[in-house]
Amino acid sequence: MKYDSSNPLTEEQINSLNDDELFEYLDSRAQYLKKYSRPLDTYHAKQFLAATKGGGITMDELKRAKEIGSIGDEAKMENIISAMEKLGGDPKLRDEGIKNIKTHRSQWFD
Repeated sequence: MKYDSSNPLTEEQINSLNDDELFEYLDSRAQYLKKYSRPLDTYHAKQFLAATKGGGITMDELKRAKEIGSIGDEAKMENIISAMEKLGGDPKLRDEGIKNIKTHRSQWFD
């Protein structure tokens, strides 16, 4: 049984499904909902770990949270780069009115 977003099953209908149909329904629903989600970034992965553990975090768990977060950071960066390419690149480099782009901290003070 496939998940239909316009007509989801009620609680009674879900309870009447056998195990195979239930797991197929849940898998198709998860696949549908995955289109509208994105992976956690590093900050939020560590915050989630801290909230679920309640303070007793080991270094291995923290490293794992950073690994999971790096995947989310890369996905976010890819979205930013693709949006920037759609808009025509970096606006600072495109605008002729901007003469000096200060790229180093020592250039910030005139």
